Amino acid sequence: MRISVNGRELMVADSLTIYDLVAKQGYNPEIIVVEYNKKIVNRQEWQTILLQAEDCLEVVTFVGGG
Repeated sequence: MRISVNGRELMVADSLTIYDLVAKQGYNPEIIVVEYNKKIVNRQEWQTILLQAEDCLEVVTFVGGG
């Protein structure tokens, strides 16, 4: 199925959760926030939300600096 992640279209397997996607894309779950269809999702919900065709995700990474 086709979804959008940070403005890029991706083809992913059916029955994929947000947690699965984060792991497959190599993101560090400790330093990111996921917006799913324009709503921020709590990390505890990542394993329960099954992605659907045409879903839109934004993954924001926190970067430290000085």
